[in-house]
Amino acid sequence: MKRIMIVALALAVASGAFAQLSGTYTWGGSTTVAPIAYAGIEQFQKDNAGVKIAYEATGSGAGLTSLLAGQYSLAGSSAEVSADQQGKGAVPTAIALDGISVVINKNVKISNIAKKNLAAVFSGKITNWKDLGGADMKIVVVNRDESSGTYGSFNDLVLKPAGLKYTKDAIVAKENGEVAAKVASTPGSIGYCGIAFAPEVVKAGGRSIMVDGVKDTFANVVAKKWPLSRSLYLVTKGAPAEGSVEKAFIDFILSDKGQAIVKSTDFIPLPKN
Repeated sequence: MKRIMIVALALAVASGAFAQLSGTYTWGGSTTVAPIAYAGIEQFQKDNAGVKIAYEATGSGAGLTSLLAGQYSLAGSSAEVSADQQGKGAVPTAIALDGISVVINKNVKISNIAKKNLAAVFSGKITNWKDLGGADMKIVVVNRDESSGTYGSFNDLVLKPAGLKYTKDAIVAKENGEVAAKVASTPGSIGYCGIAFAPEVVKAGGRSIMVDGVKDTFANVVAKKWPLSRSLYLVTKGAPAEGSVEKAFIDFILSDKGQAIVKSTDFIPLPKN
C-alpha cells in the first residue's frame, strides 16, 4: 500500500510538472491598457519561466479585429466591447477603472467646461473659445484615431448622448503620448487622454480641466462622479480555457498582486466586493 501511494504521488508530481505554463504568445490592442499589459507580462514571465509574451499596442479596435481573426489569443480594450463583437465570440473581463481627462493648451484660459459644450466643441458646433468664456481664439481639436478605444469611449460618453458626431476638422493623434505633445505645443488646442496620461500634458506645459465642475481625480472616478469614466478590459475569443496562459494571465491581473501592478501604472484597481 505504501508503495502504491509513493507511485501515485510521483505520478501526480510529474503530471503537475507537465501542466506548467509554456509557449510563445503575441497579444495586443489598446494603447491605454498597454502600461498594465507590459508591467503585468514582465512579472508574469518571471513567475512562469516557460512563457514568452509580446504585447503590441495597436489600438483597441485593431486589437479586437486581430483577436476575432485568430491572430491574437488575448486583446486589451479601453472601449466597451460591442454586442456585435460579443456575438462573434469576444469575451471581455474588466481589469481596472479609468477616466478620460480633458486637456487644453496653457494659453486657453478656462478651467471648466460643461459636458454638452464639450460635445459641441468636438463636433465642430463651437469653434471659438470666446463662446465658452475664453479669449477670441480659434479652438483646435486634437482627436484620437478611429482605432483607439479612447476615441470610442469619448464618443460613447460625450458625443452620442448629445446626438452628435466628431468633426473632421481635427488634428489626429495615434496614442495618448502624442495627444499630450500636440495639445501642449498647439495654441488654442483641446484634446482628451486616459487620466493616467494627463500628467504628461502638465509636464509638457498644458493642463487638464473640470467637466461640469468635477475634477478628473481617481477618487471621483471610483465614486462615479467623474462624467468621463470607463472600465479597461482584457478580451478573449470565447471564455478563456482553464489551464490556458490567457486564463492564468487574466487571473493574475485580477489577483492582489496584479491589482497592485494596475495601481503602480497609475490606473485604478477594481473595487473589492
